[in-house]
Amino acid sequence: MQSRIKKLLTLAMLVSPMLCYADASYEKSTQITGGQLVDMLKSYAMISKQMKSLTDPKSEITMVHGNQKAVVSRDSTEITDLDKQVIIRIDNTKKTYSVMTFADMRKMMAEMPQKMAQMQQQMKDAQARAAQQSGPAIPPNLQFNFTTSVTEPGISKVVNGQNATQKILTMKMTVTDSNNPETNVAYNLTTEIWTTPDMPPEMKEVQDFDMRFAKALMAGVDLAAFKNMAANSKAAMAQMFGGKPGAAEAFAQMQKELAKITGTRILEIQRMGGTGTGIAAPPPSTGASGSSAPPPSNGGSAAGQVATDTAKNTAVGESSRLGIPGSALGGALMSAWGRHKAKPAAPAPAPAPAAATSPAPAAQTPVDVTLMEMTTQTNNFSREAIPSSVFEIPSGFKQVPSPMEQMMAR
Repeated sequence: MQSRIKKLLTLAMLVSPMLCYADASYEKSTQITGGQLVDMLKSYAMISKQMKSLTDPKSEITMVHGNQKAVVSRDSTEITDLDKQVIIRIDNTKKTYSVMTFADMRKMMAEMPQKMAQMQQQMKDAQARAAQQSGPAIPPNLQFNFTTSVTEPGISKVVNGQNATQKILTMKMTVTDSNNPETNVAYNLTTEIWTTPDMPPEMKEVQDFDMRFAKALMAGVDLAAFKNMAANSKAAMAQMFGGKPGAAEAFAQMQKELAKITGTRILEIQRMGGTGTGIAAPPPSTGASGSSAPPPSNGGSAAGQVATDTAKNTAVGESSRLGIPGSALGGALMSAWGRHKAKPAAPAPAPAPAAATSPAPAAQTPVDVTLMEMTTQTNNFSREAIPSSVFEIPSGFKQVPSPMEQMMAR
């Protein structure tokens, strides 16, 4: 009798960990919801179907069932199976899949520090060559001021079924040009963040799974090499920031301010743009034909050019993160400042032809531009049972090397 009880207790101990893992899921979506990017795309008559869908939400659903996790989007699915110790990536567009075992990942992780060191050296060499060819990257007449702040307006409300409070993150880079005292350009990145103090139970289930995954993956791995890699990356970042006047102090301030954002983010509205004077309007865009306008003049101001370049590169970078082809946006974004130059109260008479040697004066009317507004939210929390088909490879799909294998091969 005692032997039977002992066996039942042992079985209960083995089964109970699985019983406490409840099914859970939630959805995370990101969408371009406003800004000049949207307005410009609408003004182009000839535009591809892909470009027209840029404002559609990009969403993914994260689902956990016991020791299985799936992250599902329209085009792909990633499955992590702790029992089989594999990560499966499914490409619904190409109808392919790849399988990476935890053992293969450990092997590649052991090679990664050396690969990262090689990449960092290549970047250093490329920067040195670029500096030799083009001279100083930052003109000496430019002055930079970086600021980061997090404020709490004291507003609370229910967001996506969660009690949330509002925080405002503002990051600003102000550029002034000593050769053009009237020029003052501020590039802004403002994020309205709604957080809940208590993590939703569905997200907690996913977090617990991720911790079990990390423990299983890193079992027996020597972390010393990764600590060195992290230290080298931090040193490389410090060197990068140190090359821009005032950026190192701004980075320290940013870290301090970001620490004020606590809780779980449920909704974020990010707006990218800027305000400035001394930026002249470019020639009008020929949007009807689908061609982009030439780069805008900045009235001879290096600060103005920095503003347009920074705004363009950041917006294109964020667009690429959503799967938007950056090259298709470059010309349109470069003309954003000029498109929104404030109009005069009354039409001015046509000026007399200027002498060939007379430079055009810089526009002094303040310009305020919002290049892009993006909304990211987490919602549709559910404890419903996850169907087993979510964790299966579709029939007829072809196996290919995993993305990590391809990256390491390159």
